[in-house]
Amino acid sequence: MAQNGMLLGPTPAGESSVRPGDSGYADIAFVQCRRYIALLRRAIGPEPEGARLRVRRSDAAVDPYLDVTVEYDDANPVARAYAMRCDREAPTRWA
Repeated sequence: MAQNGMLLGPTPAGESSVRPGDSGYADIAFVQCRRYIALLRRAIGPEPEGARLRVRRSDAAVDPYLDVTVEYDDANPVARAYAMRCDREAPTRWA
Protein backbone atom coordinates (compact mmCIF):
# COMPACT_ATOMS: atom_id res chain seq x y z
CA MET A 1 0.00 0.00 0.00
CA ALA A 2 1.57 3.27 -1.15
CA GLN A 3 0.52 6.22 1.03
CA ASN A 4 0.50 9.63 -0.59
CA GLY A 5 -0.49 13.02 0.72
CA MET A 6 -1.61 16.27 -0.81
CA LEU A 7 -1.53 19.65 0.95
CA LEU A 8 -4.77 21.58 0.60
CA GLY A 9 -3.90 24.69 2.61
CA PRO A 10 -5.25 25.91 5.95
CA THR A 11 -8.39 27.59 4.54
CA PRO A 12 -10.27 27.80 1.24
CA ALA A 13 -8.08 29.46 -1.42
CA GLY A 14 -10.16 32.64 -1.56
CA GLU A 15 -10.06 33.24 2.19
CA SER A 16 -7.37 34.75 4.36
CA SER A 17 -5.75 32.72 7.11
CA VAL A 18 -3.74 33.42 10.22
CA ARG A 19 0.03 33.49 9.65
CA PRO A 20 2.83 31.88 11.65
CA GLY A 21 4.13 34.48 14.08
CA ASP A 22 0.68 36.05 14.58
CA SER A 23 -0.53 36.16 18.17
CA GLY A 24 -2.38 32.93 19.01
CA TYR A 25 -1.36 31.38 15.68
CA ALA A 26 -1.48 27.70 16.68
CA ASP A 27 -4.93 27.84 18.28
CA ILE A 28 -6.49 29.94 15.52
CA ALA A 29 -4.85 27.95 12.71
CA PHE A 30 -6.07 24.65 14.21
CA VAL A 31 -9.65 25.96 14.35
CA GLN A 32 -9.39 27.22 10.75
CA CYS A 33 -8.04 23.87 9.55
CA ARG A 34 -10.78 21.89 11.34
CA ARG A 35 -13.39 24.21 9.86
CA TYR A 36 -11.91 23.67 6.38
CA ILE A 37 -12.03 19.89 6.85
CA ALA A 38 -15.71 20.13 7.80
CA LEU A 39 -16.35 22.26 4.70
CA LEU A 40 -14.56 19.74 2.47
CA ARG A 41 -16.62 16.90 3.92
CA ARG A 42 -19.84 18.81 3.25
CA ALA A 43 -18.82 19.79 -0.29
CA ILE A 44 -16.99 16.65 -1.48
CA GLY A 45 -18.32 14.03 0.92
CA PRO A 46 -16.82 11.95 3.71
CA GLU A 47 -13.53 10.21 3.12
CA PRO A 48 -13.80 6.77 1.53
CA GLU A 49 -11.78 3.85 2.85
CA GLY A 50 -8.13 4.54 2.13
CA ALA A 51 -8.38 8.35 2.38
CA ARG A 52 -8.19 10.68 5.36
CA LEU A 53 -8.41 14.45 5.84
CA ARG A 54 -6.28 15.71 8.70
CA VAL A 55 -4.47 18.71 10.14
CA ARG A 56 -0.73 18.47 9.54
CA ARG A 57 2.02 20.42 11.28
CA SER A 58 5.13 21.21 9.22
CA ASP A 59 8.50 19.97 10.35
CA ALA A 60 10.02 23.45 10.16
CA ALA A 61 11.98 24.29 13.30
CA VAL A 62 11.34 28.01 12.84
CA ASP A 63 7.73 29.15 12.38
CA PRO A 64 6.09 25.74 11.91
CA TYR A 65 2.69 26.01 10.28
CA LEU A 66 -0.53 24.01 10.10
CA ASP A 67 -2.21 22.82 6.90
CA VAL A 68 -5.02 20.51 5.87
CA THR A 69 -3.81 17.45 4.03
CA VAL A 70 -5.58 14.57 2.36
CA GLU A 71 -3.71 11.31 2.77
CA TYR A 72 -4.66 8.45 0.49
CA ASP A 73 -3.70 4.95 -0.58
CA ASP A 74 -2.38 5.34 -4.13
CA ALA A 75 -3.31 1.73 -4.89
CA ASN A 76 -6.96 2.46 -4.07
CA PRO A 77 -8.62 4.18 -7.08
CA VAL A 78 -11.56 5.45 -5.00
CA ALA A 79 -9.27 7.00 -2.38
CA ARG A 80 -7.06 8.50 -5.09
CA ALA A 81 -10.09 9.98 -6.91
CA TYR A 82 -11.35 11.48 -3.64
CA ALA A 83 -7.98 13.16 -3.03
CA MET A 84 -7.98 14.58 -6.56
CA ARG A 85 -11.50 15.94 -6.05
CA CYS A 86 -10.40 17.59 -2.80
CA ASP A 87 -7.59 19.28 -4.68
CA ARG A 88 -9.55 20.29 -7.77
CA GLU A 89 -13.06 20.90 -6.45
CA ALA A 90 -12.44 22.37 -3.01
CA PRO A 91 -14.66 25.35 -2.20
CA THR A 92 -12.81 28.65 -2.51
CA ARG A 93 -14.96 30.45 0.09
CA TRP A 94 -16.40 29.57 3.49
CA ALA A 95 -19.97 30.05 2.29
